[in-house]
Amino acid sequence: MAETRLVRPWDDPPPAPPAPPAAPPQQTLIWNIVSTAILVAWLSWIMGWVWGVAAVFGVFVHEFGHLMVINALGFGPSTIRIIPFLGGAATIPRAPDTDFKGIVISLAGPVFGLVAALPFFLASSATGDVHWLGGAFFIGGFNLLNLAPAPPLDGAKAFGPVLARIHPLLERVALVGVGAAAVAWTIGQGMYLAALFIGLSVFASLRTRVLRPHARPLSWTEWAAAFALYLGALALCLGVMIASGAGAGMAAPLLSFGNLGGHP
Repeated sequence: MAETRLVRPWDDPPPAPPAPPAAPPQQTLIWNIVSTAILVAWLSWIMGWVWGVAAVFGVFVHEFGHLMVINALGFGPSTIRIIPFLGGAATIPRAPDTDFKGIVISLAGPVFGLVAALPFFLASSATGDVHWLGGAFFIGGFNLLNLAPAPPLDGAKAFGPVLARIHPLLERVALVGVGAAAVAWTIGQGMYLAALFIGLSVFASLRTRVLRPHARPLSWTEWAAAFALYLGALALCLGVMIASGAGAGMAAPLLSFGNLGGHP
């Protein structure tokens, strides 16, 4: 007869069950490639293949901007994690210890992400086909949208602390207002998945008491610098959109993504 051992309060806790085995690297890589290819195909079907390629290429260049600054500031090592059917996201193993560093990390994606527009400007210049500018316009618009101060967008982490330095309630009010506007705009553009993603993120943020990990708040000097950096990022994104719209011989279509979506 097997002996039954009583567990006493002062005994060590039983060992945790083993973690489930991770998927083989090759299987993960194949799944990442397949999901990314499906994303490109889907975006190409609804917007044209130039925009489909621009969307995926632009996302990864954007995330690489985050990665470089995360590692440079000592909060890495960061990697880009594939999110099936949505693109990717740069990981950050350790949260920034100051709000200002968090703002710099957040703005690095939209600013560096504009580099992805260069091949489309060059292709348009080399071929004389203005439809290539649709890719540059999309990249400028994507990064501009990311600067909206509504989670999970970069603007929530880049401009949220600026608003919170004035008054914490101001950040919450902006979150609701901008979040609702972003959802309405993405629905109007037919981006239903993005609208659902933003809406759920805003709702989840409203249920939490703390919008960001604890970090040293902005000093007023840092507040001024952060505000200037945010405005500069907005100006760069708008500049790419205006340049691509003007290059196509049209007024800058800042509120519509439907005019440059043709096929070269």
